[in-house]
Amino acid sequence: MAMFKSLLVALTLSAHAVQAAPQKYTDVVNCLTSSNVPQDYPGSSDFTQDTIPFNLRLNFTPVAYAVPKTVPQVQAAVVCASKVGVKVNPRSGGHSYASHSIGGEDGHLVIDMKYFRDTKVDPSRNYLATIGTGARLGNVALALFNQGGRAMAHGICPGVGIGGHVLHGGQGYGSHTYGLLLDFLVEAELVIANGSVITASDKQNSEVFWALRGAGYNFGVVTNMKFRTIPAPAQNVLFYYPYSWNKTQARAGWDAWQTYCGGYTTPQIPAEMNIRWVLGKDSGDNLSFLLEGAYHGSNEAFLAAIAPLLNALSAIGGYQASTRGVGPHQLGWLDALLYANSNGLFKDWDNGQTLDTPLNYTAHAIMFAKSLMTDNLTPAGTDAWINRLYATGPSNSRNWYFIIAAQGGPTSVVPKVPAGATSYAHRDSIYEWQIVDAVADGIYPNEEGIAWLNPFITDIENAEKDVTFGMYYNYADPTLGGGKAAGERYWLGNYERLAKIKKNIDPGLLFANPQTIGT
Repeated sequence: MAMFKSLLVALTLSAHAVQAAPQKYTDVVNCLTSSNVPQDYPGSSDFTQDTIPFNLRLNFTPVAYAVPKTVPQVQAAVVCASKVGVKVNPRSGGHSYASHSIGGEDGHLVIDMKYFRDTKVDPSRNYLATIGTGARLGNVALALFNQGGRAMAHGICPGVGIGGHVLHGGQGYGSHTYGLLLDFLVEAELVIANGSVITASDKQNSEVFWALRGAGYNFGVVTNMKFRTIPAPAQNVLFYYPYSWNKTQARAGWDAWQTYCGGYTTPQIPAEMNIRWVLGKDSGDNLSFLLEGAYHGSNEAFLAAIAPLLNALSAIGGYQASTRGVGPHQLGWLDALLYANSNGLFKDWDNGQTLDTPLNYTAHAIMFAKSLMTDNLTPAGTDAWINRLYATGPSNSRNWYFIIAAQGGPTSVVPKVPAGATSYAHRDSIYEWQIVDAVADGIYPNEEGIAWLNPFITDIENAEKDVTFGMYYNYADPTLGGGKAAGERYWLGNYERLAKIKKNIDPGLLFANPQTIGT
């Protein structure tokens, strides 16, 4: 019932926003109609359903909603928006934390790419895969595997659309071993602001291709992409090691973690190890620290590789050995992807999700999120966030959690790609932090929740002097502000080059949200 009330709020806001700009609404809808572009008509049940955002905290309403099935229809939709004078936002899976895929504010034209969902592998071209930008990750994984036992490194949530995922990074349980998903991208077809179609690759429109791989939403509507693929790993180990820790134990555990991920143990963390912490509430003043991840190799090799970290954590104590599913699980590729998301092997966390994702799949959360990209923290930086966590975490009754993943480091494939090869700006960071404060239903307490979460970043940065940490756009944070203020966090030193490319390809800022490059 509470979730129904949350959705009802979203629907009510939708109705009000469409009424707020009747002339542009009429003009855009009429233009799409006369151009034979399929659309969800405002006021229809399809419009109501499709415009409900992933993050129900941020409800915005498009002025119109195009659902093209062909590239010419995408072109026509872009031309309509330009003619009428409304901003455009492509939507692949709709998983934007800041609701940028529906505009990030009211009154935009959304171009939903859900019908561009095919995955085709060409064995004659070294198993090159052509994938529509609206394809969901679970369906992509199934299609790749069923067409020659192929795979790519990507995220573990099967309902996420590949478009936004790859164009801004694409981390997951294979990143440390095989790289970011954007490093598998070899070509993209996109519709740009003047309505024309261009191909971007290392050989064609190479500056645009550089920009797409890290900041892709800024430059047009990507329709189809080509990817290199790899043989799906035959041996995979999912693992779960839960700990219940007081503050002293957490401080010691973090030191052991940084020693391991920083490459200072013998044996050293191998490239095959993809590992992260998931932090949350526990009982009393203790907090839960779940060490989990995926190792691409045999169970025997995994146990040898993780031994230095587990030995250090054993000396700290707090291991929850009686929890269902603790330890390693040897799996094939598709089962590893399935259980990494569904958590069906651990505790009672099984969410029942499969890799096969329906066309109109939806998921919702009510949350505020931030990110941070860091190296090993100094003792002062470590004390800063752990002190705050234990001072405020146990008393926070909302559903908060931290996910801290080791994407980089001395053996990771991610930093082996030259820093300037793509616009993704965080290759030198070891850790990707995702920090979330959420409620299960109802209305999110914006003032209280944001005030709880933001100081974690401030405390770390105040302790880590003379360091500017990046942030990951796929966990977009509206409180960073717009344009350059946010862009220099998401793209660091690449921002100015990206702004020049944006000005060249989209001088009128047709493709825009409140944090678009150049605004």
